[in-house]
Amino acid sequence: MKISACYIVKNEEKNLPSSLESLCDAVDEIIVVDTGSTDGTVEIAKKYGAQVFRFDWCDDFSAPRNFAIGKTAGDWIIFIDADEIFREPGKVREAMEDMDAISSIDAVLIHSYNQVLDETAAETAPTWACRIFRNRVDLRYRGRIHENISKNGKLPKFAYADERLSIFHTGYRREISEEKAKRNLALLEREVRENGEQPGLWLYFVPCYFDLKQYDEALRYARLALDSPAQAITGRTEMYHMAIESLRQMNGSLEEMLQLADAAVSEFPDIPEFHGERGMILCGMGRLSEAEEALLKSIYYFENPVEDIHVDRYFTKKTAAIVYSRLGELFMMENNMEEAAAYFDKALSCDDKNQSILEARNRFLHQAVEQLMKESETDAHGGAEK
Repeated sequence: MKISACYIVKNEEKNLPSSLESLCDAVDEIIVVDTGSTDGTVEIAKKYGAQVFRFDWCDDFSAPRNFAIGKTAGDWIIFIDADEIFREPGKVREAMEDMDAISSIDAVLIHSYNQVLDETAAETAPTWACRIFRNRVDLRYRGRIHENISKNGKLPKFAYADERLSIFHTGYRREISEEKAKRNLALLEREVRENGEQPGLWLYFVPCYFDLKQYDEALRYARLALDSPAQAITGRTEMYHMAIESLRQMNGSLEEMLQLADAAVSEFPDIPEFHGERGMILCGMGRLSEAEEALLKSIYYFENPVEDIHVDRYFTKKTAAIVYSRLGELFMMENNMEEAAAYFDKALSCDDKNQSILEARNRFLHQAVEQLMKESETDAHGGAEK
């Protein structure tokens, strides 16, 4: 089995060395297509033994990718970006051999973790991304932007990789995300001008508008995407999440938010995300007993994850901390101080730097001390009467 690694790059001298280091020992050749670098990107690629080709940028991400594929000789292609790094470089080849043994598959979805500051993979939620596929003439990229691998215009047959093939994506820090959102939005608008507004594009307008904080447009396109038969491979959870969060950012209707959360729970009942969303919304509506039930379900699925659910996720340890803390507050309101204490402890075990959680726990401690003092005074008075 021969493996080809492919990149399209421009001015990636800071990112490219780490990415190449993470896969160079696992692959048989490296193809780098440069779209106009003015820094040391090309020299770095050649240092790692890459074959470097020049391609004039044409506002179409699929075009240079397919050009790169045409230069490969491998049985499999790993096509990653310069800001993506395999988390377990020593296991890439072994995992690829396991994939190769499954003759029925065309392509492989791997976990991608957006790396933020000093967070680890355990503190971030992964999304599924297609970065690996067989080198065949019927497998090519389609789409000017958010390009996807396609099999004669249809979805290929995918397999889901284990963590040996997971990657860190370092390119979505806030300032970079906004810059990419502006660029991507311009390309999407050009696509619409040239080919009309197609349902498949709605999925990609949503994150652009969301990252640019244009929440009304993000919500509009999320609703269109959710009502459309056109689907991303695993992205409907993201559409629900961004729709709910857009309403939240606009101080929108809690009833609308609840309707979206209800629909999401109906579609994805075995993940914690949308039970948690329902719980927080119901808290805002004052429906506290229903909120408690929803939040407890959220924590159940966080602590007891259901295996083999292949959807994009955003529920992290920090998200769990917020849910634990809210449960602590609800039990505190019920005067169930033992349960409240347990949930605040769990919240801090997940995130001990969240100021809102620390303040909620301090309120709990203050109330608990007051309750103990009142109980002591009652016991004292009772003893005196005897």
